[in-house]
Amino acid sequence: MNNRSTPTLEQDRIISLDMLRGFALLGIILANSLHFQFGLLYDTSITTPYANGGIDRLTESFIFIFVQASFYPLFSFLFGYGMALQKERLLDKGLNFNAVFWRRTAILGLVGYLHAMYLWNGDILFTYAWASVLLFFCLMMPARGLIITGLILVGLLGSCSLVPDSFYEFGMSDQEMNPTDEFSEKEVVVLSEGSYADVVEFRQTENPIFPGIFGDIVFIATQVIGVIGLILLGAYVMRKGWIKDPITHKKKWKIIMWVGLGVALLTKSPLTLAPDSIQLATLQSYVGGPFLTAFFVSAFVLAVTTERGKKILQPLAYAGRMAFTNYLFQSLIMTTIFYHYGFGLFNSVGVFAGAMIAVAVFIIQLILSKVWLSYFRMGPLEWIWRAGTYLQLPPLKKESK
Repeated sequence: MNNRSTPTLEQDRIISLDMLRGFALLGIILANSLHFQFGLLYDTSITTPYANGGIDRLTESFIFIFVQASFYPLFSFLFGYGMALQKERLLDKGLNFNAVFWRRTAILGLVGYLHAMYLWNGDILFTYAWASVLLFFCLMMPARGLIITGLILVGLLGSCSLVPDSFYEFGMSDQEMNPTDEFSEKEVVVLSEGSYADVVEFRQTENPIFPGIFGDIVFIATQVIGVIGLILLGAYVMRKGWIKDPITHKKKWKIIMWVGLGVALLTKSPLTLAPDSIQLATLQSYVGGPFLTAFFVSAFVLAVTTERGKKILQPLAYAGRMAFTNYLFQSLIMTTIFYHYGFGLFNSVGVFAGAMIAVAVFIIQLILSKVWLSYFRMGPLEWIWRAGTYLQLPPLKKESK
């Protein structure tokens, strides 16, 4: 009997998850198009996002309502689902989940750190690695514990939207600069004019909260708090088999879909009317984002139950099977396009053009992913990640027929 842990075989993959991962990649690059070309915090007071007038504002509103703050929750949900699925499969085979989990997490953390320092500081992988430390212990809970804990955490974040804008201004004089404003001003300068070395130095010394190691810790901690609830909900859905057997749970998915869409539209739309409101931004992120994620997941799961839906969404699965590789290459391509050390389009083309560039990059990734997967079993970075996780070289090239 082989007691070594082995990677997931191609025939064991759940196609709807790959489609969702592909869709998440599209949403991530579209949402991040604002940040690649205008800075991490997207401060419109010191940048010029509306170079093309009304179409830029219309595009921004579309991104605010249908994209922003809805795809990192989707990635978080899928991450939790994937880790819970991996644990179940390994334990069913009588294999050692703990060693695989910690090797996988260590590699993820290392790649995430390198990505944040040397490619783009909007990285989410390093956050997932730290969140995985909590997830390891949470996966010992029964399904009931996962959903209760997940809903409490998501609900606590959502309650932050009750805090009025006046609270954030309390105690600050007119002359005193908000740390996030100072961060954004420095970032705009370095991304518009700086060399690659300048950008790396900026990332190593600055963060949006306050300088120093303690500021870095607080920044990471807030990111972990922002994703762990959705990660636990993903693990719960996996345990209950709602995606693996969508027909049985079709009624649940329909309810989730329509409730998710309704609440998302009500809570994400107001920000388009007052984009400088911190309270509405919080409402959009911590309430609207998770509900729109619920809509996306349910809509995809239901669509895949039909042959027509499968056929339409199939191309997304190619990108989704290479999500790790595609996510990192999005950062490489977009920073090269926008930063001064590349083509230097930072803060110059407007929201609409930036969004079109993002969509074009994703379409190219779809095509390249399909071509790659016609010859290979997985993406190049997926292969490296799995080799380190399972301590064996998985087959990469497909056997010729």
